Amino acid sequence: MKYSAQFGEGKETRARAIEIPREAAGPKVDVVLDGKNALWEVSPMPGGGYSLVGPDSRHAEATVHRLPDGRLRVHVGGDVFEFEFLDELTARAQQAAGAKGKRKSSDVKAAIPGRVLRILVKPGDVVTAKQPLLVLEAMKMENDVRSTRDGTIRSVEVVAGQAVGAGDVLVRFAPET
Repeated sequence: MKYSAQFGEGKETRARAIEIPREAAGPKVDVVLDGKNALWEVSPMPGGGYSLVGPDSRHAEATVHRLPDGRLRVHVGGDVFEFEFLDELTARAQQAAGAKGKRKSSDVKAAIPGRVLRILVKPGDVVTAKQPLLVLEAMKMENDVRSTRDGTIRSVEVVAGQAVGAGDVLVRFAPET
């Protein structure tokens, strides 16, 4: 399968071409990155995450988290990468449409199951990207759920004390005009 990995946003967006053969299975995965073949050994680790051994025999550990807007956040060693995988057709459509083709989610979803502790916004509030919207308790830790973009809050879909599952809609944005 051919993918485009989109890193960054706006003028900072970079794309890398990634191809993973359909028959890729098992611990060794042959990946074509920007036209160059690379054989990676990928092994799941107890407790989550992956052990990676690259084509140059360097070892790294990685964890992968899906963000509410569908992108992936990958921690590799001390580095953090955020990106989204786009199939070849979607990547071409976005490229042809330019910035107007960029998807802006109108929903903020729970990345993990938990319980809503505090709601920090109300419908009609204007928020900025990365602004805290609510506080979610998960695994006895308080986690800020932040805005994925600038916009106006259309609705808050949860109440304090409510239990939520991963993927549940927490807040909806008003459509852009």
